Amino acid sequence: MKAKINSHNGEQKFPQTRIHSLLNDNLIICIRLWSGPEVEQKAVDEIARYLSAADADLEVTTPFDYIESISSLANKVRVALLLANEAIYLDNKEKYSQGFEVAICYKHSKEVSIGSVGRFAFNAEKKDKSFTMFESGAFLDDLVLLPTDLLGVEREVDIKCSSVSTRDLTSIQIDSTFDQNTYWQAQINQFD
Repeated sequence: MKAKINSHNGEQKFPQTRIHSLLNDNLIICIRLWSGPEVEQKAVDEIARYLSAADADLEVTTPFDYIESISSLANKVRVALLLANEAIYLDNKEKYSQGFEVAICYKHSKEVSIGSVGRFAFNAEKKDKSFTMFESGAFLDDLVLLPTDLLGVEREVDIKCSSVSTRDLTSIQIDSTFDQNTYWQAQINQFD
């Protein structure tokens, strides 16, 4: 998979969203830091470590339960986000100092799983058909520019996950909007 930032609206004062491509371009992590940069690498490492281990070992254990209503791959993305949250939360126990929004696209075999915490909307395009996979934080788009959720701040975190087949998949677009304007957008493609 390849990710490309399509637009960045500079009118709003918003933290930069960085993109990391890992695991032979099968994992794209988009991170928007609301604190110092020291948490970024720790979060990226935690997510990549778990997904790499899950790929290598079908019986990999986790302290978190799987959700039956989502695919096995989406559950792995969810658990990776939960593990990253736990690692950063432990650092924040005494006093909040680190937090970030994150969006993940993870491809394995013929499936792409997505997950996010924060203000992100995922739209997929297959041939001539576009559809919204999910969006989070949209209910606040006209009210406040602050993040809707942050990873690493609370023990319980609202993680959105879904998955889609790569068959006829041409792109996945990740958007963040405020006041009906897109201030950040990335497009992910090349799923073969």
